[in-house]
Amino acid sequence: MTNVIVAAVLFVLGIGTLGAAIFGKLRTRRLILLAVTGILWIIAAIIFVGFGTSPMTDLTAAATETPTLTPEPEPSPTAQSSPTPAPTATATVASTALSGRLVFASQRSGNFDIWDMDLETEDFSQLTRDTANDVEPVYSPDGTMVAFSSSRDVSGGINEIWVMNADGSDQRKLVDWPDSYEWGATWSPDNEWIIFTTTKDFNYEIYAVPVDDSADPINISQAESLESYPDWSPDGRWLAFVSDRGGNWDIWKLDIEACLQARLSEADEESDQESNAEEACEATKLTDNEDDDFFPRWSPDSSQIAFESRRFANRDIYVMDADGGNPTRLTDDVARDSTPIWALDGAAIIFSSERKYDWNMYILYLDSGEEEQLTNFEGEDRFGDWKP
Repeated sequence: MTNVIVAAVLFVLGIGTLGAAIFGKLRTRRLILLAVTGILWIIAAIIFVGFGTSPMTDLTAAATETPTLTPEPEPSPTAQSSPTPAPTATATVASTALSGRLVFASQRSGNFDIWDMDLETEDFSQLTRDTANDVEPVYSPDGTMVAFSSSRDVSGGINEIWVMNADGSDQRKLVDWPDSYEWGATWSPDNEWIIFTTTKDFNYEIYAVPVDDSADPINISQAESLESYPDWSPDGRWLAFVSDRGGNWDIWKLDIEACLQARLSEADEESDQESNAEEACEATKLTDNEDDDFFPRWSPDSSQIAFESRRFANRDIYVMDADGGNPTRLTDDVARDSTPIWALDGAAIIFSSERKYDWNMYILYLDSGEEEQLTNFEGEDRFGDWKP
């Protein structure tokens, strides 16, 4: 919605400068004003279409002032995807009746807070009530807790990782780094660790921290490239994430079991065990496309990954096998579709979409390809997560 308003304002300003260029008396001034008109209209067109921002820019513009570092894309001839929707998810369930709970970030309270929705009764509950912005809620695997990113208690719109009970009680900060941004939390399957992205080292790095604060945060990625939006596979073996190490944003994965153990040994000064962290944390590239891929999310059986991609000059939801094979486009709408999550035990995908000029939550049933709008609010509803 914001990009439409900004584009409209720039277009109107362009009309004003065009009028001044047409009726001005000084030729030099007319030429300058004419050039300004062209620049304003070009910027307005870019903002309206949405080509000028990335999913990370969307998040930070909505909830914080996080700096966005976007590398120039590098063309690649591989990993081409289907131009039409063709859901091929392997996970199946006995019924696809809408059920469970959806936690998401919403502006319905005036700024971004965390809300919870019972999908069967359509009852809403507000979990956070802070004047700062709370975004990106993620349920713990056992459904008892929620991690989220918040700009409370810090200045300049900086976000940090917080955790709370699933009913909104006992909200506490997970890490206290007031000079860096933290976002994109994911839980370990045993509920004991949270992995997230931080700018603590003046880069986008992926860190792990125990939920009970029993150990210091550990830098998992330790890369010169930008690494962000990790997701821990339900089987505990893999960590999917996005990186620009190939020239643009692609999806990678690493063996998180081996990598975390190696990083812990590396940090243990009293350990006599030789660290093999560089080898243990070696990552495998899953997508190789000239357009950016974001927000990887593992299926419940760890056999597939849903993700958001800017292929075909638009943001849509895709799915691929765990090894990067069979990339398939699931949504094909002129509006931007973003931040997919798995629901109904793998039978559906919930995502955010800017259809009807506003961000709301939608669900896509993979067996039928049918879509259903879940929220309908004049303000943004985004960044969801589902539990049974």
